[in-house]
Amino acid sequence: MSIHILEINAVSLLVPVFSHNKNTQSFRQVELLILAHHFYKSSACLDGVDVLVTLAANRIESYVLEGDFTCLARLVTGVSNFYALNFILNILIENGQLALLLQKYSATEMATGTAAAVRGFRMAVLTSLKLFNPHDFDALAMVYNQFDMKHETASLLESRSLQYMKQWLCCRDKDRQTEDLLEAMRYYVEAAEVLATIDAGQKTHNACAQASLLSLQIRIPDIQWIDLPETRARRTLVEQSRFQEALIVAEAYKLNQPGEWAPVLWNQMFKPDLVEQFVAEFVAVLPLQPSMLLELARYHRNEVAARGDQSHFSVWLSPGGLPAEWIKHLGRSFRILLKRTRDLKLRMQLAAAATGFQDVTDACMKVMDRVPENAGPLILRKGHGGAYLPLM
Repeated sequence: MSIHILEINAVSLLVPVFSHNKNTQSFRQVELLILAHHFYKSSACLDGVDVLVTLAANRIESYVLEGDFTCLARLVTGVSNFYALNFILNILIENGQLALLLQKYSATEMATGTAAAVRGFRMAVLTSLKLFNPHDFDALAMVYNQFDMKHETASLLESRSLQYMKQWLCCRDKDRQTEDLLEAMRYYVEAAEVLATIDAGQKTHNACAQASLLSLQIRIPDIQWIDLPETRARRTLVEQSRFQEALIVAEAYKLNQPGEWAPVLWNQMFKPDLVEQFVAEFVAVLPLQPSMLLELARYHRNEVAARGDQSHFSVWLSPGGLPAEWIKHLGRSFRILLKRTRDLKLRMQLAAAATGFQDVTDACMKVMDRVPENAGPLILRKGHGGAYLPLM
């Protein structure tokens, strides 16, 4: 029965299909080729498959000359021999028929076809696309959306954002357009939305951080915030007098670490009118890590020791003017940090390490030595193992 069907299909391909409409004739030829290929393949007749591939290749030129790309798309998706018919994919993509090709390979075929077949078609299309249109982001996005490739879609969106950022950076200051930054920010937001659907938490966070940095560049265009080298990014972070801007920079350049915040907070110590608000906003978002606080205490001790011997100068080139005023402002700023430290042992350790805060040390000692009013006498009894156990 199978051999009989094969013979019928083979003969049908050789008999001209008479029709007044060339498109109808081409369509019937393509459908016969697809059916014959299916039967040859199901009966493992490799010679027949090779004959059909050769016959299809001979018909390609006439389809291209007639501009009948629909038949080409139907042929390559119907036969599903993407390795042998790869040249058809190249022709379609080179002539801008990617949308037609994806339309022919419908969602139904993606759902009913095997994983290997879908993967083969996807790889063949992407290979041809990167060969002829490697920088066509719209075409790549179309393919990624067709096959639900979330990671690749997010990566493509980030690449498009970087492209707009480079375009903005390459322009002179007076020629820079805010629209480029808005487009870059939009693509980062879209990338974050895609990554959030696949639970890529860290990548989502990074995309949001970059979008926030772009918004900062739009709001404060006088300073360059984006595309900074590591050293300059750290310098920009330290120079910020407002915590919100500092946090955006730290998140975008992956500097949100306790060791990176110590110089930032220390720089605020010399701004007594701003340090309290900065520390309050800092504590509302981030914890005061002991390692960072101890580093600040060492900064304070070394600074006081280095400048303490220069009190004979009448004017000092630091906030506060006179040395006495400078010491007072620095001490007041550090007391704000001590006040925000809830752990009494850590607060006492900081006060002792920074020097000059004996009152804070005494207050902490007094609180820790205080006996609770509801504490009763400690009565012990000897246990079975010889150890003493409390009764109350």
